[in-house]
Amino acid sequence: MRRLIQVALIACSLTTIFSVQAAEQAASSAAQQQLVQAQGVVKEIDYQNSKVSIAHQAIPAISWPAMTMRFTFASASQLSAIKVGDQVNFSFVQQGPLAVLKNIAVKN
Repeated sequence: MRRLIQVALIACSLTTIFSVQAAEQAASSAAQQQLVQAQGVVKEIDYQNSKVSIAHQAIPAISWPAMTMRFTFASASQLSAIKVGDQVNFSFVQQGPLAVLKNIAVKN
C-alpha cells in the first residue's frame, strides 16, 4: 500500500511538472506568433531568396528601434503591387530568428 501511494505521488508530481512546462512553451509560442504592425520604406526585393528589405520606423510594441532589416515572404504575390521606394504599412510575426511578412500594402 505504501508503495502504491509513493507511485501515485510521483505520478502527480510529474504531471504537474509537465503541465507547467507545456504552459510555458505555449506562452512562448504565442509571444513568437504576435502579429506586429509597422511602417517603412521598401529598400530591396530579393525574389530568389524570398526576402524584402524594409527601412522601418521604431516598433514600440516589441521594443525595436528604427532600422533596415530583411523580412521573409511566403509568396511573390504578396509583393505584386510593391516596388522599391514605396512607403508601406506591413505586418509580420517572429518565427525563431525569422521575421515573416504577413501583409504589406502601399501607404495611401
